[in-house]
Amino acid sequence: MTRAQYAMHKLSQIQGIKTPVFKAHHFKEFTVNFDKTGKKVKSIHQTLLRRHQIHGGKDISTEFHELGQTALYCVTEVHSKETIDCLSEGLKDVLEPKR
Repeated sequence: MTRAQYAMHKLSQIQGIKTPVFKAHHFKEFTVNFDKTGKKVKSIHQTLLRRHQIHGGKDISTEFHELGQTALYCVTEVHSKETIDCLSEGLKDVLEPKR
């Protein structure tokens, strides 16, 4: 639970990402919305995998249209803080404009 909270905190600091989508307690799974990035979850995840060899979670945007461009992420005790930091940095690289 602690690692999932850490991941949500790190990802919520990235421009355009909203996580968690729902105001509820989260154990290990949580939703990440990318609507404000202007990009599709599928494209984000493909780029994340290609550039950083990181799987970005389950794209649920086609199953739950009402959630927009949203993915389901799962973080457990097998994920170190360093791994979560790599995910966060990878998403920043994919989403934030180059300076």
